[in-house]
This record gives sequence, structure tokens and C-alpha cells, in this order.
Amino acid sequence: MNPSPDITWKIGADPATLSGDEFWARYSHNNMPEKFEAIHGKLFWNDEQRLHVLAMLLEAVGLKRSLALLPLYASRSELGEYPG
Repeated sequence: MNPSPDITWKIGADPATLSGDEFWARYSHNNMPEKFEAIHGKLFWNDEQRLHVLAMLLEAVGLKRSLALLPLYASRSELGEYPG
């Protein structure tokens, strides 16, 4: 699920290098929350905002570092069905 289909995300194994224009297109996007807020025990108002921020964070740190947060036993089979 792409929260912002008008953006081509650069999520890869290592942190992405974005141009100033690429960064500001992401940061000023409608799905980028103006501030961090919690509602009903979740950050932000909706999944589109959550996924937009997550995508920006994944670009910034890369998949290698983000996947290091998973427990060693986590795998696709243990996660079951997941949206593509």
C-alpha cells in the first residue's frame, strides 16, 4: 500500500540520498502530519499519515537498520498474510 502514490519512494537497504526537492515534496505532502498527535492510542489521525511518516523514516535509516529492530525469530511465515 503506497500512502502517497505521487511519490516514488527510495526505500532500500541503506539510507537514501534525497535532493532538496525530493525531501520537500515528501515533507510538504498532504499526508505528512503537521505535528505528532496521538488519537485512540495511535500516532497520527489515519493510516495514510502513519505510512507516509514510516516511508520517510525507512528512506532515512534504510532497511538494514530498521530490520535490526525485529526479533531474530520474526519471519514472513510467522507474520502471516500481510498487505503488499
